[in-house]
Amino acid sequence: MSVETNAGFDAAAQAPAYGVLALVEARARSGVIRLTDWPLDVVAMGQTWKGIGSLGKVGELHESDDGAAQKLDFTLSPVDLSMKAFALSDANDWQDRPIRLWVVLVDAQTHQMVGSPVLRFAGVMDNMKLDRPEANDGSEEPGIRLAARTATYNVRNNPAALRMNNAQHRARFPAERGFEYLQGLIGNPSVYASLAFSAFLYIRNMLGVK
Repeated sequence: MSVETNAGFDAAAQAPAYGVLALVEARARSGVIRLTDWPLDVVAMGQTWKGIGSLGKVGELHESDDGAAQKLDFTLSPVDLSMKAFALSDANDWQDRPIRLWVVLVDAQTHQMVGSPVLRFAGVMDNMKLDRPEANDGSEEPGIRLAARTATYNVRNNPAALRMNNAQHRARFPAERGFEYLQGLIGNPSVYASLAFSAFLYIRNMLGVK
């Protein structure tokens, strides 16, 4: 799936050195939260995005051409009391509410944004949990993990998750019978002999051995 960029973004991407800045907008029912992984507050698209460690990191982005569900994890800082209050609030306030991610390229010399932000993820908030590192392990950093999913997660909106049955097929193509025995094949699977055993039976029958 291609991502639409802009001239400034393309120019910065071709430069020998640049940085990347993430902008996250979560639209809870109680209000809009705008965060960035930059160490300072950032003004972009006419809004102020809160930095200073509120947004720890963004998970790995994936692309899909078949409309299948895409998931993305955001790590929020538990040190920020407002983020902790957000995580402990009623799930009805934020669950299934919109969340979007933009990325912006930053000039490595001037530390200024180059080009307009590019939308890289648009979905809804799914669930949140507090990650606690195991004692004396150090394998996991503490944080608030916010899981998001694309709108196509719903199978009714996801073409890759739809399956057609015989009744649906015959309603569209009355003369075709390609799905007529599909349910029977699925519900009553047949057990086939192995190739070696089939060859043994064939040779025995050829030799007339009983």
